[in-house]
This record gives sequence, C-alpha cells and structure tokens, in this order.
Amino acid sequence: MSIIDTISQIKASGKFKSYIDFIQFPFYRNLEPDTKISFSFPLTVFIGQNGCGKSSCLHALYGAPDRYTPYQFWFDTKVDPIKYYGSEKKRHSFWYSYENAGRRMEVIKARIKRENDPNYWETSRPLAWAGMKTRANKIERDKPVIKNVVYLDFRSELSAFDKFFYFGNLKGTSASNKQEFLRRKSASLIKLFNGTKASIKSSKRSLNKPLEQISSEELKWISFILGREYIRGLSVFHELFRNEGYSMLFETTFAKYSEAVAGSGEIAIVRLVREVLAAENYSLVLLDEPEVSLHPGAQKRLKEFLLEQIKLKKHQVILASHSPVIVKDLPKEAIKVFHQNPRNGRFMVKEGLTPEEAFYHIEFPVNDRKNIIVEDILAKEIVLSVLDKLGEATKNLFNVKFNPGGESVIKKEFITVFCRELNFKDFIFFDGDQKPSGVHADWRHFATKDLTNNYLKSKIKEQTKEEIKFSVDGGKTGSDQGQLVELQKAYLDYYLNNVFYLPKQIPEDIIWSQDLAESLIEGMVADPILKADLLAQLSSIYNTKEKFVFVSEVVFGDSTSSSVSGLHKQYIKRWLNCENEDYQGIKALIVNILERQ
Repeated sequence: MSIIDTISQIKASGKFKSYIDFIQFPFYRNLEPDTKISFSFPLTVFIGQNGCGKSSCLHALYGAPDRYTPYQFWFDTKVDPIKYYGSEKKRHSFWYSYENAGRRMEVIKARIKRENDPNYWETSRPLAWAGMKTRANKIERDKPVIKNVVYLDFRSELSAFDKFFYFGNLKGTSASNKQEFLRRKSASLIKLFNGTKASIKSSKRSLNKPLEQISSEELKWISFILGREYIRGLSVFHELFRNEGYSMLFETTFAKYSEAVAGSGEIAIVRLVREVLAAENYSLVLLDEPEVSLHPGAQKRLKEFLLEQIKLKKHQVILASHSPVIVKDLPKEAIKVFHQNPRNGRFMVKEGLTPEEAFYHIEFPVNDRKNIIVEDILAKEIVLSVLDKLGEATKNLFNVKFNPGGESVIKKEFITVFCRELNFKDFIFFDGDQKPSGVHADWRHFATKDLTNNYLKSKIKEQTKEEIKFSVDGGKTGSDQGQLVELQKAYLDYYLNNVFYLPKQIPEDIIWSQDLAESLIEGMVADPILKADLLAQLSSIYNTKEKFVFVSEVVFGDSTSSSVSGLHKQYIKRWLNCENEDYQGIKALIVNILERQ
C-alpha cells in the first residue's frame, strides 16, 4: 500500500484531531467572493501563477487557530490602505469548519475597525449570508480551533551570512567592505561553534541564543532530502552580523563548512526539517514555496518527508508551490489551482484537477501526452468535442488520432506494438460495434494448463474477431513458443487496460437527433406536400450514416464529405448541450484514463 493510501485510510478513520475541513472567503483581499477551499487530503498544495492569492490564503490559514491572526502578514499603511468593506458592504473575513468532540464547529474571523488597532481581527457570530449555520442564540459563537502553527516562507529563509552579505550595510562600522566586516565577526562566531564561548555579549545583552546540535534524526532526514550524507551539524541564532539570523556549521563525508559556502537550499531544508520534526502532533504546517533553491530530486524527497510526518504525527500540511515535481502523483483532492478570473481580475480556485491538468495553469509543458486512437474522423471529432467541454487544461493532456485503415489495422498492427511494454500512453476507443459480448479476458484467471499458444490465440480471436500474428524470435524447432505466449498475454493485458468502446454501434448513432433533422428539413422546404414526403423518406431510413447523407442532400443540395462533415458539426454542438448518457459515458472514459498512473 502506498503512503498516500495509508494516509487516506488514517484520515477516513478520524485520527486527525482539530483538522480544518475547509476554509471559505465571503470577502477577502482579491479572491472571488465566497471562494471555498476544501482539505480532503492532509497534504494540500496551492499551485498557480505568481500573484494569484496563494500566499494570501496561507496567511488566512495562519490566522485561523486560536491566538493567531493574519495581521502579522497583512496590514495597511498610508501607501497601501485597506478598505474595511467591499462593494456589498462586506468586511474582509474568512470562516472555516472543524470537528470537536463529535460536534461540527464553524468559526468566522473578520477584520474589525478599531481606533487604537486598525488591523484587529476577531471572531464573529455565525453569519447566514456567508453560508454559516446560524444559532437560536444570536450572540453564541464557536471557539477557534486550538492548533499549533508552523509557518515558513522560503523566499525569506536566508542564513545570517546571506542576510548581511546581500542586504546589510556598513553604517557605523570601521570596516572598509562587507567581506572585512564578516571576517571580523566570524572570529566571534567560531568561538560559539567550537565551544570556547557560550555567549557573545554586547554592552547590554547577549547577541546569541544557545548553540544547538542538530540531532541524528534531523541529520537523517536532511541527508535524505538533499541526497548527501551529513555527519554532524551545529546551529546558532545570533545578531553578530547586525541582523537576526541562523548560522550553521556542516560536516559531510567530504567536507566541513559553514552557511557562508552552503547553498541556500541546504539552509532552508535544515530549517524546515528541524521545525517540522519539533512540531507537536496535529500541527498546522504552512509552507510558502519550499522548493526554492532545490533541484527536482530534492523536491521529490521533500514531499516524501512531509508525507511521512503526516502519517506519523497527523499534521495538516498546506503549501504554496510552483513545482510540478511536488504536485506530481498527488491525489486530485490534494491539488488546488489558483487562477485569475478574466472578467473581473479576481482570483479563483479550482479543485478536483489531476496533476497534469494543474500543470496547464502554471504553463508547464506536457511533453508526454496520452494518445486516444479512434477508427474514423467523426469519432475523433466527438472525442475532441468532449475534451473541449472539459476545458483546455484537460484537452492539453491528449492527442486524438484516427486511423484511416479502420479497426482491423488497429488490432493487427497497432496493438501488437503497443502491448510490448507497460503502456499508460496509448489508448484505443473502438466503435461500439466492436465490443465483444463478454468482458475482456484476463489470462490470470485461466487455468495454468490453458496458458498455451493455441488457447491464448483462441481467446484473442474470440475477443477481437481477428487472426492476430506476432513476430517472435526463431528457436531450434521454429518460433520461440515461450516468447509467443508472453506476447499473447501482453496483448490480452493491453486490451484489458487500454481498450475502450464508444457508446452506440457507430459514431453517427451517438449524435443523431430525429428532432433536429426534422427541424432542418422543415426550415429548408416550404411546400407542405414535399416536406411531408421528405420526412416520410427520412423515417424509412434506418442506418444513421445514410440518414446524414439524406439530410445533407436536402439542406446543402449535395452529400459531399465536406457537407456531411458540416452537418455533423451542427449535431455535435446540439449533442454537447444535452450532456446525455452517451456524453457522460465518453467523459467517464477520459476521466478513467486521467486517473491512471
């Protein structure tokens, strides 16, 4: 069982305490009013382009528990004043739900105007207009969730050395440049690292907190994520470089060095690992762009670390990211895509998208699209129309191709090639008339004595109605029979997993509408006698291919391929609007493919 399945089972059993089930924003910053974000899986990733509100939502979540407030991150100034009310007289607010002792709690926090504290947030009574359940006692309100919060913004997780080197100044010092200043102060820092001094003091106070040894458990995870072996590590929080910050001393199997020569990704991972491991059980862990300065392999292992800590300590982890590596392989419930509403510029959140669909919204190229192969051009147009309706993000994941040679060539030539390796890329949508009477055969259910060339060959023919030939190596007595059996089993596997059928017998049956045909004929023919005769002729035709030819002759005056194709397009448009059972069936096939790894 995968760790994701394990976490899902733990979540379903109710073992995550004080868990925030969703957060909703009646009016908050530049989000679309009443935006709701659900947290069905304990690891949630906010993904989207820059400036789409991901960090703003993390700030709201930071302020959700008892004794926390968004004010730490969002406050007004003379340059950037915050209006207290929107156009509909709504305050900036958010509300969320959690379970406490079997009771569903709903808590709203709103920004309240106070003369002595212009950025004050407090809980409010439940508000019906915000979607909350009101109480008989209008004053009663639920208490905020009690939950420890860990918040790390990795765009600001710089070491003490980097803070001074990139942003510090030399005012009030005698140093001629930053390098000289750092050399001087490092003389004091080394005394902390080698234990000569426990504290470096100014005239008034200590400039550092106690030196900390990075534990073996912490080193294990740091080594795992960064892909190198750390033997020892020391960390100290200090002001020796004028700004508050961490300095670290690392020892690996190859070198010993401080944060001055360490990568920024190393410093960030040390901070993250230590904070998460130290967090009490059931914490709310909020991470803003943790992938900064990490290569893809480290990003993948970081995700694995977070999942392991969720499993062990029942944390609720929510992170904002631009990383396809972090999103990849996560369940749809974990992915929240932030994007801009083109009509008003506000930010919206889409849920239920696959990782590949989410990539579309961060403009990450999908180089390994899935192929859907159909029998003819109309089947292709129908499948493409469903993909169009499902949206650009989904359509971007597929190529739809038709084979002019028809189903026989697909069965004999395409599948015999596709089946030679585990294939999650190429899928076949046959017309409904190709569907066998029974289910696809699974050779694993055959008796061992039946796993022979002749028996498997008969099962393939029973399923495909074709004689399928395989190219195999020669042996002492002819073709390699063992290899042939394995190819036949692989062929059946491909059919079992990658072959589907469109509704109805042929594509024309799917989109045909007698009502639309009669409407088109009535619109083209004024003579009532001729009209009645044409409608009678139409009713006498039973093959839908021939019906389309007939209607094309009446409407366009000919039945050329372009005229019939134009008629098909009208029918497809009407069919899409109906979203009938056949539409839902094709949509389900596409969703089935998307959910496969």
